[in-house]
Amino acid sequence: VVFKNQELGSVNEQAEYYSEAEKRWLDVRKTVIDWVDGRQVSLGTVYDITDKKLYQEKIEVQANNDFLTGLYNRMRFEQDLERYIHKAQMLKQEGALICIDVDDFKHINDGLGHQYGDVLLKEISRCIQMIDGVGKNCYRMGGDEFVVLVMDSNEDQIGRICSNIKDIFRTSWHLKQEDYYCTVCMGIAFFPEDGKTVDELIRKADMALLTAKKRGKNQI
Repeated sequence: VVFKNQELGSVNEQAEYYSEAEKRWLDVRKTVIDWVDGRQVSLGTVYDITDKKLYQEKIEVQANNDFLTGLYNRMRFEQDLERYIHKAQMLKQEGALICIDVDDFKHINDGLGHQYGDVLLKEISRCIQMIDGVGKNCYRMGGDEFVVLVMDSNEDQIGRICSNIKDIFRTSWHLKQEDYYCTVCMGIAFFPEDGKTVDELIRKADMALLTAKKRGKNQI
């Protein structure tokens, strides 16, 4: 069944197959050999590689995901951004990256302790991901800094996403039996208009974020 669509005359064939019924990964190989009576026969072998697959998935998650929030990390962000830039240029589309920095997070983190600061970061991550058009394209860059990548975007769409992000912070966060309020500043760079490389776009978005923060809190 595994090799039915492949060339029958092939000497060596190999495929990885996932069994839905058994929930196992299998490495299936076929080799054509000369039998004792001179005939050519196919020798089939099946190896259970489920543990190997699970280990690979675990390593991939650790390499690409932030340990606290579960969001993709900076390394994965740079990889995705490079791919998005190339796609935007090929398809004549426009994309954007939105850098997000939480205002006064240090005061909450220092005042309540890192445990509650971590709770706040996880809640912020969850809420941003729920915004239409964001989903898995939200990354934690470190500390209280996040980035949202939007492909095939326009200014109206970016404006809506930014407005939805700001709406998240209009209500309080319940921490340690108290209600706390905070806001965010955002800096936006469009590609390929503002840059055609990862480094250039990150630099432009950081400059935009710095400009927003200089104007005060809750700025874009």
